[in-house]
Amino acid sequence: MTRIARRSTDKEHMAVPWFGIMWIGLTLALSVTYCWSARRQLGVYSPVIPVEVESPVLRAYLKSEEAAAKPPLFDSSFAEYLKKGLSYHIDAYDGGKPHHYKDSSYPHRRANATLPLWFKKVFPLNKHMAPDKQTCFMHVGKAGGSTIGCMLGFLIHCGDDDKTNYQSVPSLLAATTAHSFHREVYDCSDTAANYLFVIRDPLARALSAFNYAKPDLSEKYPFSKKYKDKEIYVDCDFWTLNDLAERGLVKGNNGASDECKDRAKKALLGTENNLVHWFYNYQFYYESMPPDANIVVIRNEHIVDDWNAVETLLGGDADFTQEHVPVNNAREKKPEEVYLSDAAKVVLCETLCNEIQVYKTILKRAQNIKNEQYVQSMQELVTSCPKEAMEESCPDAKPDIREKVDGCY
Repeated sequence: MTRIARRSTDKEHMAVPWFGIMWIGLTLALSVTYCWSARRQLGVYSPVIPVEVESPVLRAYLKSEEAAAKPPLFDSSFAEYLKKGLSYHIDAYDGGKPHHYKDSSYPHRRANATLPLWFKKVFPLNKHMAPDKQTCFMHVGKAGGSTIGCMLGFLIHCGDDDKTNYQSVPSLLAATTAHSFHREVYDCSDTAANYLFVIRDPLARALSAFNYAKPDLSEKYPFSKKYKDKEIYVDCDFWTLNDLAERGLVKGNNGASDECKDRAKKALLGTENNLVHWFYNYQFYYESMPPDANIVVIRNEHIVDDWNAVETLLGGDADFTQEHVPVNNAREKKPEEVYLSDAAKVVLCETLCNEIQVYKTILKRAQNIKNEQYVQSMQELVTSCPKEAMEESCPDAKPDIREKVDGCY
């Protein structure tokens, strides 16, 4: 009898933890469901890409940390020497004459060519900086390049006055980035140690480029200089990217002529120069540099982390903060300028498929981007172009742009 009673009591004690575990599990399940629902209603829910090695996103990309690790480009003493020298020039700069580097390669490619003002820098290149230790700034339009360019010391949309030193950041990256490549002007040495890309979600870049090139009809000469074309906007009446997508890219009779539909697609593919920063796209910059070039990347969405990662690769300190980041070449957008319907997003992403694959390739090759950072960028890409983020090929062949690339040399 005693033994039976004792066993019964033991079962009662055992029931307590099991009941507690069940209660905790139910509570967590309800909490997760509530948080997931709330995040989705607030528009912040995003699907998660698996990070397993066999994931399509990471196939042929994942590398060991040992294989990815490289010694810094400069030893600590020379790195400190460069940074101190740059700090001196920035502090002493008073809006004087900007500097062209004497070893500019652009005039060698184009006889009697003159570099534009925005290829100059506010401080001189250290005379001990060999060409094969320099960084080439790959300024992809509307990806955040103006912001980074100003921090590097280039004269690119750097405020209302000429004292751009206020935006130059004392760093190895600024000291070693000697030349730049923007649009048709290629001023970099093919022996550069690194090619620095500033990149951004391809759909977001396409939207920004479209709004940037839009002519202001209130100006006296709305189609002069910056607005050299009016075919997309005036002739085809595409005044928002959403309108261009729904009327110009979606198949069927959507109120746009066949000519305007063809023009819209070719412009977005970068095969027809109707919109400058669509024409000079990721594919153009990527195929213009040496095939075996070392790539480093600053993602527009993660400027501070990526700047510090590149600085560390060079041999500097990861002491860059958000306070160092200026905001340049930006204006407030109207709601209709940033709106994209679901149908518009789908057709835009389909058309940008090859451009998205190049964007992913740049990230894969970047020396400073680790596995988890690549996954992070793909998770962000899923929110705009989910199908293209997961796939590694496109229905249409990549455009042949050899003639366009040859034109920049």
